[in-house]
Amino acid sequence: MMHFYRISSRHRILRLLAMLALSLCGLTAHAAITCSITPPSAINIAYVASTTNNQQGSVSATCTRTLAADASSVTLNLGANTGNNGTGQGSDVKLGSAKIAYSFYSNSACSSQWLKSNSGTYIAVPLSMPTVNVPVTSTFNYWACIGSQGLSSYTAGLYTDAVGLTLLIGGSTMATASIAVNLYAPAVCSISTPPGNLTFTYNAFGSSAVFAGTSFMANCTNFLPYTMTLSPVSGVVAGLRYTLGLSLAAAGTASNTGPSTLSTTGNATGSATHYINGSMAAAQAGQTGTPVPQAHTLTLTY
Repeated sequence: MMHFYRISSRHRILRLLAMLALSLCGLTAHAAITCSITPPSAINIAYVASTTNNQQGSVSATCTRTLAADASSVTLNLGANTGNNGTGQGSDVKLGSAKIAYSFYSNSACSSQWLKSNSGTYIAVPLSMPTVNVPVTSTFNYWACIGSQGLSSYTAGLYTDAVGLTLLIGGSTMATASIAVNLYAPAVCSISTPPGNLTFTYNAFGSSAVFAGTSFMANCTNFLPYTMTLSPVSGVVAGLRYTLGLSLAAAGTASNTGPSTLSTTGNATGSATHYINGSMAAAQAGQTGTPVPQAHTLTLTY
């Protein structure tokens, strides 16, 4: 009886040791690969009611294989949750108690919703690490989309959210990060300070070109892209030909006389100063008499 008991105990111990070894192998499957996530692109949207508002963002993951025996090719899976204000499968940007719904998608058509809680909606990117201890970086693209809900009213101001990201390899979490979401509503734009008159001081048959400029201020919703257009961009005053252009820098040199159309991606404060600069070529005779001012039109579109 004692002899039987000792054999049983030995087999049991061997079986436990085998199970322990298998468990340790499972825990160290990706220990030789390390990954990190760079700060993701923030989403900054200037909201226009009754239209579809979309913006692309991106995040990069860098992984390093530290052991030659580990896999040289893996699939990175990036998942996103519904954010700080989300419920169910949707996300919300929030201002006080006011909310505007949005969702993250893995394609520009905003047809494939990207949520970690949805089966099969990870963004998957294959990654090859052929050399040990040499980092390899891969980039994931995503789109934040707000449908044309046609909201009749909403609180004006800054709506915010933060969406959590999880990077996985084979079900193991490798790194985490967060995407900041900022929505500015409503999207409006105006010329708060109009341009002044542009005055040239010119001597007939002068040996050098003459430059002049004036400034104006555009006041737009934070991060709202807009385009400025000047027309016409040339003219003649008192028999002297000149050209005009838009610029981000004050007048003073020929390099500051810019194009007739200038686009910006918006800015964090909403207000920005821009310039209309002019150039009058040298060696012109001009005409005597009282100059007749020439009108030019500045158009701001958004």
